Amino acid sequence: MALWAALTVTIVASVALGYRQYSPAAIWNAIFSFDGSESSVVITTLRLPRALLAPLVGAALGVAGVLTQTLARNRIASPDTLGINGGAALAVVASSVWFGVGSIAGMSMAAISGALATSLLVFGVAASSGGFSPIRIVLVGVTVGGLGYSIVQIILTTNEAQLKELLFWLTGSFADRPIAFALGGAPVVLAGLSVAWMLAQPLDALQADDTTAANLGVPLAVVRWAGFLTISLLTGASVCMAGPVGFVGFVVPHVARRFVGLNHRRLIVTSALIGAIYATAADILARFIIYPAEAPVGAITSTVGGVVLLVLLKRRAA
Repeated sequence: MALWAALTVTIVASVALGYRQYSPAAIWNAIFSFDGSESSVVITTLRLPRALLAPLVGAALGVAGVLTQTLARNRIASPDTLGINGGAALAVVASSVWFGVGSIAGMSMAAISGALATSLLVFGVAASSGGFSPIRIVLVGVTVGGLGYSIVQIILTTNEAQLKELLFWLTGSFADRPIAFALGGAPVVLAGLSVAWMLAQPLDALQADDTTAANLGVPLAVVRWAGFLTISLLTGASVCMAGPVGFVGFVVPHVARRFVGLNHRRLIVTSALIGAIYATAADILARFIIYPAEAPVGAITSTVGGVVLLVLLKRRAA
C-alpha cells in the first residue's frame, strides 16, 4: 500500500510541478472540466502525457531488469548492460532515418524487433562460446551495446537534418511526447507485465541452476524464449515511448529485493511499482536540476545507475 500511495503522490506531483505550479484542484478541473484556458491546455497536453509515460516506462524497465538478471544469473545484467536498450534504439534510428518511419506503431515494431534481435544475439553468443557464463553474457552484452551505439552515431553524423531531434531522444526524455505514445505503449507494457507475472514460478526455480529447474519440471527452453520475448516487449516499448532511459532496469531490481527478497511474484510487482516511482521522480528532478532549462531524464537515471554499479563492483571485489 505504501508503494501505491507513493506512486500516486509522484504522479500528481509530476502534473503539478514544473515551470508553473498547479494545485490539485486545478489539475482536477483541467482533466474533468476542460475549459480551454492556458492552465487546462498545459496540464492536459504537456504535463499529463509525461505523468503517464514516466510510470509506464519505469514499470516496464524495472520488470525487464528482473527478468534479465534472473535469466542471465547475473545481478549486474540489465537491458542496458546487455545492449538491449542500444539494439532497440538502433532499430528506431535506422528505421526513422532510412525508411522514414514516424508512426507510433512503426516505431514500436522497430524497437521491439531491435530489442529481440539483440537479446537473442547476446544470449546466443554467450551460450555458444564454451558454455553459458554469467560473466561472459555481460561482456558480450557490453560489446554488442557499444557496437549498436557506434552505428547510431554513424547514422546520425550522415543525417544532420534529424540530428538534434534524435540526439535528445537518445538521452531519454518524457518531454514533448503526445498522449498517444502512452496510450499506444500501455497495452504492450501491460501484456509484458502479465507474461512476466505468469513466469514468476518458473523463474524462482531457474535462479538455482538448469538441472534443479529441470528436475522441478520447468520447461527451460519455453521459459527462456518467453523471457526473451517479454524483455524485448518491455524494453522496446519503453525505448519507443521515451528513448533509452538508462539503468532503470539495473537499479530497480536491487532496491526491490531489499524489500521483498527473491520470490518473483512479489519481486515483479514491487519492481514495477518502484520503477514507476523512480522514473516519475527522476522526471520531476529533470525539470529543476538545471532550471530554467530541462535535463534529459536518462542522464539522471544513468548517473544514479552508474554510481550503484560502481558500489556493487567494489563490494564484489572486497
